Amino acid sequence: MPNQKNPETSIGKITGNLYLITLPMPFRLRPVNVVVLVHEGGVALFDTGLNLGHTFARLEDSLKMVGRSACNIDHIFITHHHADHCGLAGRIKEISGAVIHMSEVVRQVMHNNHDHGQVADTTKKFYVEQGIAEDKVEAYLVFLRYFRKATAPFQIDECLDFNREYRIGDTAVEVFPTPGHARDHVCYFFRREGMLFSGDHILPESALNLHPDLFCPGFRPAQAMLDSLARIEVLPATMILPAHGEPFSNLKGIVAEVRKHHGEKKNLILESIKEGPKTASQVSRDIFGTELPGFDVFLTLNETYAHLVELRHEGIVRELVQSRRIVYRIE
Repeated sequence: MPNQKNPETSIGKITGNLYLITLPMPFRLRPVNVVVLVHEGGVALFDTGLNLGHTFARLEDSLKMVGRSACNIDHIFITHHHADHCGLAGRIKEISGAVIHMSEVVRQVMHNNHDHGQVADTTKKFYVEQGIAEDKVEAYLVFLRYFRKATAPFQIDECLDFNREYRIGDTAVEVFPTPGHARDHVCYFFRREGMLFSGDHILPESALNLHPDLFCPGFRPAQAMLDSLARIEVLPATMILPAHGEPFSNLKGIVAEVRKHHGEKKNLILESIKEGPKTASQVSRDIFGTELPGFDVFLTLNETYAHLVELRHEGIVRELVQSRRIVYRIE
C-alpha cells in the first residue's frame, strides 16, 4: 500500500517511481486520486482532478516533493471524460505540451457534450420523464454547469490502443476497456508492479457507480459493467487504486460483491413494481429512501434505471408512458 502521505502535499509513494496524489473536491464529494509516474526527467499523469485553482496548486505542490512540476508532465492518461478525472488536462497541456491519451469512444462522448444547451435539454427531459420533480432537475443542471466550467477545453492527441503495452521510461502499462460507470471508461494495469488503477470502475464499495449515456440509448451500463468486471478480475493485481477512496487488495472479493449487489438490486426493483407501475424515481425512493442529499437522488436514480434497462431487456419489465412520465411494470 502507498506510504504515508505528506499532510501538506497529499502525495505518497506507491512503489518504485509510482506515486499517488489525492486532490480535493468541492461540496461533499470525495477527493479524487491521481497516479504519477516519474521517469527520466518527465512525468506521466493518470487522471488530473478538476480545473480549479486550489486543485492545480495542490498538484504542483505535490509534484515538487518528487522534484517535478506541471511543466514536466509529458503524458496524460485519462480513465474517462468526467470533470474530476480530466478537468485539468487542457490546462496542463498549455503549460507542458503533454500528449493526452483517451479511449476512442470519448470522441463521440465529447462531441455529444460540446453544446451545453443540448446537454441541459436532454438531461432535463430524461430525468423529468423518469419521475424527478422539475425544480430538482433545474438545481441539478446548475451543478452540472459548475462542473462543466471545471473542465479546461482540450482535444485528444492519441486514442488508446488496447492491444499494445505502453512503455514510459522503464515502466510498462496496459489499458483495458471497462465501460459501465461511463461508456468511455478504461483501467490502467501496471503488470510488473501488480497495480491496477481502476478509476471509477471498481471502488471500495459497489453502489452508486452506473451512469446512462443519454446520447446513446443502446448503451446498457449494468451489463457493460458486468462484462468489464469479467475482463478485469482475471488480472494478477495485488493492489487496486480506485479514483476515490483508499487502495485495496481484494479484487476478486470486490468483484463478487458488485455482482451480488447487482442481483440484489434487481430483486428489490421487482419487489417495488409488484405493487403496480412506477417511475424509476419512485422505485429508487423505495430502495434507497427519501431523505437523500440532492446529488445522491440522481446517482441512485441512475443505478435504478440501469437495472430497469436490464430487466426490460430480459423481457421481465415493460416500459409505458403515463402522463408524460415513463413507468415500469412487470410484463
